[in-house]
Amino acid sequence: MIETFDNKKWKKKDIIPKMYDDEFYYGYLGKNALSSSEFKNILSGTYGEDNNLPKQALRDGRLIHLAVLEPHRLDDLIIIDSTKGSKAFKEAVIEYNDAMVYTKRELKKCTELASNVTKDFDSFLLLDECDLELPEIKMIDGLPVRAKADAKKGKHIIDLKTTSDASRFEQSINNFSYDLQGALYLDIFEGNRFSFIILDKITGEVSIRELTSEEIKSGKAKVKKAIEIYKNVYANKC
Repeated sequence: MIETFDNKKWKKKDIIPKMYDDEFYYGYLGKNALSSSEFKNILSGTYGEDNNLPKQALRDGRLIHLAVLEPHRLDDLIIIDSTKGSKAFKEAVIEYNDAMVYTKRELKKCTELASNVTKDFDSFLLLDECDLELPEIKMIDGLPVRAKADAKKGKHIIDLKTTSDASRFEQSINNFSYDLQGALYLDIFEGNRFSFIILDKITGEVSIRELTSEEIKSGKAKVKKAIEIYKNVYANKC
């Protein structure tokens, strides 16, 4: 049984199908459950801060993820053949929202980058016959925690990461708590391996990096620390 922060109790068979809907997953559960991103924010002291306006890196990442994992959903986007500063773009953002509106230039750049992943032989083998964009939720130490795996093959969890400098990805594992994400996803999805497909947005290079047992161990420690901070600092404020 899953109990969300609004004290509503859910059976797994009832809540999981709803989690395929972005409005429910990011909207309702964004307010009534935790996630790896929120655990990272708890550790950095930025939990609860307003991040409504996506940065360009987040916009690019979303488009690339869609192009690689859910290309059919690109048809749902509003594509404007002008700049982000144009009247047409601004009006479209007001009518829809900035997560749905992109320029033709953004789409072209990101679909071309995404094709590097789909054409990469090792990435193709890793993603072949995977379950894609798979949601899951679990009670961890009495807290509801949501996750959405980019890809899952058996007990192997795969996450697509975009970066402006793949040569610094090793530092990013600790600096951006990718180890926390990996450890948390392995727990939630009951997996035993966690790998990143890394796309360098500048060079177009694609590589694969699996988390080591030591990194997973450090990730588990971060999860434990984040839960401790949440319960001591934030729980009574919700």
